[in-house]
Amino acid sequence: MTTSKKLRAWVMTIGAVFCGAAPVGSEAQAARVEAEVTAIADAMLASIHDLRTLAALATAADPHVAALARQRLRAAGPAGLAAFTELHADALATALRPRADAGALARMLGLSAGTGPSAAELQLQDSLDEICAQRDCAAARLYWYTDLEQAKAAARASGKPIVSLRLLGDLRDELSCANSRFFRALLYPDPAVAALLQTEFVLHWQSERPAPKITIDFGDGRSIESTITGNSAHHVLDQDGRPVDVLPGLTTPKTFIADLQRAAQLARSSAGLSPTARAAALRSHHAARLADLERRFNAELAAIGQGPRRMGQGGRLEAAPRAGRAAPIAVSKARIEVPMLGALGEDVERLSDEELWARLGERRLAELELSSASLSLLRKQQWRSGDAAQDAADFERALADLRGAVALDTVRNEFDLHQRIHRWFVADAASLDLEALNRRVYNELFLTPRSDPWLGLAAPTIYTGLVGGGRRVQARL
Repeated sequence: MTTSKKLRAWVMTIGAVFCGAAPVGSEAQAARVEAEVTAIADAMLASIHDLRTLAALATAADPHVAALARQRLRAAGPAGLAAFTELHADALATALRPRADAGALARMLGLSAGTGPSAAELQLQDSLDEICAQRDCAAARLYWYTDLEQAKAAARASGKPIVSLRLLGDLRDELSCANSRFFRALLYPDPAVAALLQTEFVLHWQSERPAPKITIDFGDGRSIESTITGNSAHHVLDQDGRPVDVLPGLTTPKTFIADLQRAAQLARSSAGLSPTARAAALRSHHAARLADLERRFNAELAAIGQGPRRMGQGGRLEAAPRAGRAAPIAVSKARIEVPMLGALGEDVERLSDEELWARLGERRLAELELSSASLSLLRKQQWRSGDAAQDAADFERALADLRGAVALDTVRNEFDLHQRIHRWFVADAASLDLEALNRRVYNELFLTPRSDPWLGLAAPTIYTGLVGGGRRVQARL
């Protein structure tokens, strides 16, 4: 008999003693016994302080016992998460592996094989997600606070800075905004990223607003549901919750780690300073980062045969001395021919902004290494038809496209969005509290201000042939 069944049987026996034998057919007496049993079970679980015992009960067959155990583990913080993952390590490793028979199951049912774990695996993963407060936590094992004051208390106790994620939607939901889903799949499972977040930071997330969802209903029982628009940012705070930097959007793990390490050092070194000295330290740090980004940006431009440019406050690449397509697309040829054509006084066409970002993104592909944990999760989630050869080809193409998108996001977020954040700190370091900074991020960088309840998805100047342009407001309690 399992621990939970023994517990339940023992509690039922005690309940019968307290409440008396229930007459056959007496619903009121049965309800009374059940209420007494539940109360006794609650009291017994409240008396259990051993985290390993709670970890065993967290996946108990009795849903009430399991729920209470998970709540206790969640309340215990990272130590509760560690107890659960250590006890269930083998089962979690099995649950993370893609199923060998997934293709056959998809052919038989005519459905995607991207999902389909057993009931026990689902319970295990759902339990872990609840303790972590993050969907797909098994790949990273990160503990997230959802209350900033609790995160600040943990940060002060540990002397660690805080990473505070702002996102659209709920990090515990599958359909949180796309960027947060990519964080869960590509960043957090990376061993180096996970280790850095676990050991050097206190983690917190907060929803900026619900994530807009879009559903395509094929009318025959099939549908596609996803999110549309929205972006996420990691605020790095000192132990008192004061911002020192913001990492906007998605980047490669390598870039994310480097930015986190710099921000952590700044958070620690500036934490004990007076307001004036702290503001000066922030301005100095971000001015140095701006200078470094400009140097690196122009080095990247030179490598693809482009002359120097600078990024304006509005995000547009400002005109600079002409350079560009000295030689066509080949980088090696461009590096030779652009200087010669310039020396001859011949005009050279500049790459458009779109072309330039694409070329810079291609150069970042070499640094993008996805961890085995990420690849395993991607394979597990990817839609599959059941045709093994076609599914393998589709996955490789999807992976190549994803890598290209992440590389492009990295250069745009680094050289465009992040440099503008550095400028804000240089100009306003003394007045940028967390909420003010977050409003600027969503208003000016992500272009999804709170003042627009429709997130730019409802165009009042376009006629749709639908009453109210198809917009509806339904009250929710």
